Amino acid sequence: MKENNTLKFIGNGSCFNTTFGNNSAYYIDEEKQSLLLIDCGESVFERLMKQKILEKVKDIHVLITHMHTDHVGSLPSLLFFCEYVKGIVPTVIYPEKNKMSQFLSLVGNEPQAYKIITPQECKEYRIQEIKQKHSEFINAYGYVLGLAGKRIYYSGDTKTIQEPIIEAFRTGKLDEFYQDASRYDTPAHMNIDTLSKIFSEEERKRIICMHFDDDITKNKAECLGFNIARISEFRDFER
Repeated sequence: MKENNTLKFIGNGSCFNTTFGNNSAYYIDEEKQSLLLIDCGESVFERLMKQKILEKVKDIHVLITHMHTDHVGSLPSLLFFCEYVKGIVPTVIYPEKNKMSQFLSLVGNEPQAYKIITPQECKEYRIQEIKQKHSEFINAYGYVLGLAGKRIYYSGDTKTIQEPIIEAFRTGKLDEFYQDASRYDTPAHMNIDTLSKIFSEEERKRIICMHFDDDITKNKAECLGFNIARISEFRDFER
């Protein structure tokens, strides 16, 4: 069955789920040949290459939710590829510009080969940042995006969902809702049972779960009536 969701997924797994791959979504504006990539963890650059996604675009924006390596681990490789192979200057979008600059400097990316901007500075896409509860050591962000005429919530990694987001979802102000889900009850991620208690069976049909620990988590989300972030366009990675 063809997915009608605005965001497509390169991987839909958690940090240790090497089978599903690091959670990462993207949107391509074919007319502008522009790619918006959300997160670029350790496995993402390889899958971008194998799926030939980078061949289709001349403009690349990478939106980062937080600095854990399963979300930024192959960002340096992507930037090097853009510099030396594609000959373009990509844009990295992250609320904490100085921290992103320090990270890329430490791994050897040359500052003239990319731009770093905040969500507020982005003119190509409408992006609203939301501070999330994920780690006591680093900040994590979710985003409300304006893409293809839709208003989209993308949780990133978070233990909780803020009340204004739930209210916007229930009043029809969000067209798509992407939420990380874990079968474990940890301080870092939304527990799938907790998620099912927040939303009714009818509401769950409109929530797209992602960032799965394993098949057990994915299957439980489906059994509870949630939609699933699927990698359906490329058989090599389909789950």
